[in-house]
Amino acid sequence: MPTLQSLRKKLDFQRVMESGESWSDRKFVLVASNQTPPSVTTRFGFSVSKRIGNAVIRNQMKRRLRTAVTNCDYSGGWDAVLIARKGSVGCTYKEIERSVSRLLMKSGIATDRLESKTR
Repeated sequence: MPTLQSLRKKLDFQRVMESGESWSDRKFVLVASNQTPPSVTTRFGFSVSKRIGNAVIRNQMKRRLRTAVTNCDYSGGWDAVLIARKGSVGCTYKEIERSVSRLLMKSGIATDRLESKTR
């Protein structure tokens, strides 16, 4: 399982949001684009707006998303942003993990169905 690399710069987020394809469900939106120049790593960014809740709730959601992505087996060469929707509030970690896994499979980033490594 590769180490999780993060999107950190505003320009990186903007590039993904403008040029990427999106996939969504009731809880999250995944926007992803191929890296330029191509790389062997996949970088993830997480966006949780103030509509989701206070700082404690937002940070908890980002930690859960980060862990869910880390538990998936994904391929390299992508930049991706996961955006939390209002429907994600109050979800258990298992629901978040399942939803993120489905989105990564739909997008082609994940190479295999999630088999939880946290059991």
